[in-house]
Amino acid sequence: MQSRREVQRERSRGTSKRMIRDLLILIILIFLVGWSIYAVGNHPKAEAERQATTIAKRYADLKTRTGFYIYNRENTYYTVAGKNSKGQRILVIVPQKNGSVRVVKQSTGLTEQQALAQVKSNEHPKRVLKAVPGIFNDKVVWEVTYLNSKGNLCYDLINFKTGSYVQQINNL
Repeated sequence: MQSRREVQRERSRGTSKRMIRDLLILIILIFLVGWSIYAVGNHPKAEAERQATTIAKRYADLKTRTGFYIYNRENTYYTVAGKNSKGQRILVIVPQKNGSVRVVKQSTGLTEQQALAQVKSNEHPKRVLKAVPGIFNDKVVWEVTYLNSKGNLCYDLINFKTGSYVQQINNL
């Protein structure tokens, strides 16, 4: 016959094991739910990237992809950066809806780094958020989004070929 203490020890061991098991199950469930939310939320972007890359391979002979950008103004454009079969660095700008695909040699205009450097030297931003290529008024532009010294949101559109400012929106 077992004493009362022995029975209590066995129960407490069983309770500890159940608690550890339940905690592990909870952690796994939280991980799975988090991963599912991320996957579902990221699906439209991943699908757009896949489609734009396929179009870039077909229309611009893209061989190596080095970047993907999403530009939202009047219309949405997906841009795939990379190199074609001749080794030239190109930007392939694909409209989300109707419109034609544009292929631009990066050597004919500003690079992302040059657009960022121009905004940094002219505007002295507190923090640059992003730089993306797109189409504005039927011209290829770089849209640089940043926080100014006061912490306000600003957008600068810079002409890809000339480097001139097309539009500035400050203090949003």
